This record gives sequence, structure tokens and C-alpha cells, in this order.
Amino acid sequence: MVGESKEIVSAGRKCIVNNDPDLKVYANYFKGDCVAIFPTDTVIGLGCRFDSVEGIAKIRKIKGIVDRNPLAVLISSESQLELLQVRRSRLANQLMKEFWPGPLTLVLTAEVSFPCSGEANTLGLRMPDADLLRKIIDLVGAPLATTSANPHGRLAPARLEDVSGALRAMVDYEIDYELSPIGLPSTVVRIEGGTYKILREGAITHDEIFKVVGEKRD
Repeated sequence: MVGESKEIVSAGRKCIVNNDPDLKVYANYFKGDCVAIFPTDTVIGLGCRFDSVEGIAKIRKIKGIVDRNPLAVLISSESQLELLQVRRSRLANQLMKEFWPGPLTLVLTAEVSFPCSGEANTLGLRMPDADLLRKIIDLVGAPLATTSANPHGRLAPARLEDVSGALRAMVDYEIDYELSPIGLPSTVVRIEGGTYKILREGAITHDEIFKVVGEKRD
């Protein structure tokens, strides 16, 4: 029933289903070091607070990530960029203005290191194109460090039921609310000063990026 939240416990995993009008219900499951599976605007995500050392270590273990690639960090608004202390070039601002909110992850350098950072204090930043998810992030009070809910190298799931049982058994919560992913991962672009490099082409094509910023590749 819409407007009613139900918690199911199975094999030690809590699954929060249905749609509660009070979004604090969902935000509470990202408090502390909890790791959850949840829908995003692109694919099904696996995430926790961006500053949770324990949560991010768990995500890397679940995902099978052994390198120092940064996790994607979902923000609710540009004001959260100040919290993350990232360096924003003119090129980065152009891409944010054109494609945020939306399926574009920008890899930028921060002044400080976070548990979700990659080498040289890099962060993969994205503002999701879903009011509901942005409101939940706002209520959490911090950005969410995320990756797709699949083992490293496998296809990203577009539906909760596509997530493997083994992976689902390793998280603290599985959250289901009324949001349908587009089924394509975000495009990942690394920005270094006035140049860019597409690390992964996803929902946004290189041609679309080129139309906005021109030939500024490194």
C-alpha cells in the first residue's frame, strides 16, 4: 500500500519496501556505516555515506574493487560541493550546467581526501535526475558514495530483482521506492584544468559532450 513502509527480515537482511510519504524513513537507513541497495535514476546502486570508512570498505569488498578508483558520490545540490572541497574549473562548470541533474559523473580533484576518494584525492561527482533521491540525500545530511550493485566487471542491474542473491545477502538494507532507473550507467568524465577525458561512455554520448565544450580532450 502506498504511504505505508514495511520491513522484511530475511537471512539477516532487512528489506524496506513500498512508498512512505515521509522520506526520513529512507534517509535513516543511510545513517552510520550502513550499506544499502537502492534505485537511482540510472541503475540500481550500492551505497553508504561518503564519509563512512567502514561502509566504503564494505562496498569495495562486496564489489570486488581492489584499485583506488573513486566511488561515485551522489549529491543533492551544488552546495554540497563546498563540503567536498572540490576544485571546479570553467570546463567543469560548463558540464554541470548542461548535464546536471543527470547521468554525468565528473571526476574532479578535492583539496582533502575522503574514504571514497581515488588516487590524488579524486572524487567522482554526480547529481541524480530524481527529485525523490535528491531529497533523501538532503535528509541524510551528507552525499552518498555509490557504485552499481553488481560484481566488478558484470552488467549493472536496472531492477532490484536483477541484483544477485549473493550480493543482496551482504548488505545491511535493500530499499525499494517508486523510482525506475533508465537502465544505462552514467557517463564518466575526468576533468583536469581545461581538458577532459571520457573514462566511460554511458547515457550521455561523446557527441553530446563535444557540442557543449568542443575539442578539449587530453
